[in-house]
This record gives sequence, structure tokens and C-alpha cells, in this order.
Amino acid sequence: MTIKYKQTISTLLVLLIAVVTGVSVGKIYVDSLEVAPIVAASEEALRANDDVEALVARAKFSSVTSFTQVELYLIAEHNLNNSPEFYKIMTGTVYATLGITQPMKGERLKTNGKLIYNKLSPSTSSFAPAICSRVIYDYATPDEVTVIPTGTFASTSPDLIGNFNSADADVYTLDEYRETFNTFPTTVLPYIITSITCADADNISEVTDNGDDTYSFSISLSGSSLAMAGLYYAYEIRFSSGMSDLPSWTSMTMEVTIDSSFNFVEISYNETYRMNAPAIGMTPVTDEFVDRFYFDEETIQQAYEAIGEVQ
Repeated sequence: MTIKYKQTISTLLVLLIAVVTGVSVGKIYVDSLEVAPIVAASEEALRANDDVEALVARAKFSSVTSFTQVELYLIAEHNLNNSPEFYKIMTGTVYATLGITQPMKGERLKTNGKLIYNKLSPSTSSFAPAICSRVIYDYATPDEVTVIPTGTFASTSPDLIGNFNSADADVYTLDEYRETFNTFPTTVLPYIITSITCADADNISEVTDNGDDTYSFSISLSGSSLAMAGLYYAYEIRFSSGMSDLPSWTSMTMEVTIDSSFNFVEISYNETYRMNAPAIGMTPVTDEFVDRFYFDEETIQQAYEAIGEVQ
């Protein structure tokens, strides 16, 4: 078959899909040519250049303003990962093609020797699946990860609350989990922010003293920098969406706020990517999320009582 003949067949298929779905011919043809960037790297390699332990040691005797923005992120990430307890709640909205909007809520709770992750987003369209999943990692059984891919919604307004049953659980080995999600179950933050992934950042703002014992800065990424930073987050998006392909990244800006103890207070995200949706092709998606972090005992206990154990 000649190249010209293949292109003709491809064009006819695009026209047929456009007639059936009502999608613009020009848009669907251009989107069909887009190729997601391929990153030949591991998470370990992307973190290899940063001596985080040395940064954390220096932070004990230094002020926030004596570090770069990436260094501040790395110190706060280390403090989060090594905290015996924390509660992180993400809320926001997903905007997709055809006017689809869905609320999203994500909760990560570390307490009582377990790390629990709930991801909740009720469907608002037949084109967008509902997400109601839970991941449980028990530090006492380090080679097992419990994944409940489909729970039920106890509430979708005003708050998103999921119900989960242990009978619906799949038990992954650590290797199986890494194969599916390309990272460990103890990973808390979606992006890999390091001196390597941010070396060619579109923009990193100055650190702003907010005057309330907190400091803020922003990081904007696109292209290969974003593809590296989203190395494992792309796998979570694919798993949650039920799509067969990884997303193709477009852009991401995060606004980071930490306190004088080098702990995260809040991170807001504006991220755009394309998903290869059935019958539609590469469709644009925009997420607007805010992560808020809590380390106090009262909030953690309230979160534990609200999330509860699997029935």
C-alpha cells in the first residue's frame, strides 16, 4: 500500500468519524496528528542530581529566602513524605471537550500506619466516566497494596463522599502497582519537581513573603520538562480515566505556598493535556485543582473519622 493511499484512507476515516460525532473535521484531523512526548527516564534518574538530605539539614539553620524555589519544594516534599501523619485534600474541576465539567476531590491521609488515597469525581456526561477509587497502603505489609477501583457515592453535593467495600478490592504486589502507576504507593505529590525537570522551566517566579509566616512562588512547565515532571502522574490519569493511552501534556502552572517550617500549606494547579478519547480523538482537558495540607492532630483525626476504614 502506498503512502498516498494510506493517507487517503486515514482522511476518509476522519471524515466518517466527524459525520457520526459532529466534531469539526479540521480539529479532529489536526488532533489525530499529535504525538505525545516520550520520556526515556526513570523517577530515580530525575531525582538523582539533588542532595535532598543536605538541603533538609541546612534548612534547620537557614531561612526560607536562602533557598531556590526548587530547593524549597524539595525540602517541603521531604518533610511531607517523612511526616508520621498528614492530611492532604485536593478539590477542583475538570474541563473537557463538548462542554464537559466534573468536580474532583482527592484525599490522602497518613495515620495509624496506613496511607489512604481516595479519588472522587461523579460523571456529568456519558463521555466522561465517574471516578470513585481508593488505594490503601499498610506500612506493616510493605509488599502489598489494596486498590478498590470502583466504589459508590454516598454524596455528590455539597461534598463528594465515597463508600468502599473490601469485597471489591484488588490486592497488588508492589511490582504490580509500580507497573500500573509507574511509582510507589507512598508517592503523595503528582509532579516530579527537581533541578532536572525544572532546568528548562518556562517560568519560575520570585519567592514572595506573604507577611503571614508563609511564602509563595510559581513554576510553569511545558514540552519535555512537563513530560518528565508528569512521568508517573500520567499513569494515574490514564488509570482514572479508563483510557488506553497516556495523556499528551500541554502546559502546567503550579502556585506553591510553604510556611517558615518548610511545610507545604497549599499548591494550586492549572494543567492542560490531551486524551485519546474513543470516537473523538485527541481531546483537550484542563484541570484546575487546589491541594491543602494539614499536619495538626485535630484535623487528621477528623479526616480519619470522615474517611473511615473499608467495610
